[in-house]
Amino acid sequence: MSDVTIKQLAKVLGTPVDKLLAQLGEAGMKFSDPDQVISSTEKVKLLGFLRRTHGKKEEAPAATATAPRQITLKRRTVSEITVVPGQRGATAKTVNVEVRQKRTYVKRSSVEETTQVDSEREEALRKLAESQLKREAESQALAEADRRRQEEDARMRAAEEARRAAAEAAEEEARRQAEAAAAPKPAAEPGAAAATP
Repeated sequence: MSDVTIKQLAKVLGTPVDKLLAQLGEAGMKFSDPDQVISSTEKVKLLGFLRRTHGKKEEAPAATATAPRQITLKRRTVSEITVVPGQRGATAKTVNVEVRQKRTYVKRSSVEETTQVDSEREEALRKLAESQLKREAESQALAEADRRRQEEDARMRAAEEARRAAAEAAEEEARRQAEAAAAPKPAAEPGAAAATP
C-alpha cells in the first residue's frame, strides 16, 4: 500500500511529474517512467534530499549542537494597588505596579563540557611539561655519560702515553747502560795494552 507510482505521488504532492522525476534524479534515484512504482524507503530518501537542499534540519542531534548555551527569560507583571491616603476626605488612588524579572539559565552540559575541556587541557599541559623535563633529564644524563667516557678515554690515553714513554725511557736507559758497559771494556783494553809495554 505504501508503494505508489510516480504519477500518483506527483498528483498527491501537487507537483508536475517532470519536476518530481528531476528531483528523484537529483536525489540519486534512477526513474524514467511516470508509471514506475516508488517504495516508501525511496520516498524517505527523496524527503531527506529535499530537506537538505532546502536548508531544513534533518536530524534532531544537529539541532541540539547549535542550540544556545544559555537562555534568558524576562518576565513582566503588572498589578494594581489601591493606596488609601491618611486624610479622611481624600479619595483612594489606584497605582499600577510593574515588576520586571530577568533570569538566565545556563545549560549544564555546556558548563560541564567546558570544565571537562579545561581539565583535559590542564592534564595535557602537565603531561607535556613532564615529558619535557624527562627529555631534558635524559639529555643531561647522556651528556654526562659522554663527558665521563671522554674523560676516561683521555685518562687512558694519558696513562698509555706515560707507560709508553716510561717503556721507551727504560729501553733507552737499558740501551745506554748496555752501550756504557760495552764501551769501557774496549777502552780498558787499549789502556791495558799501553800500560804493559
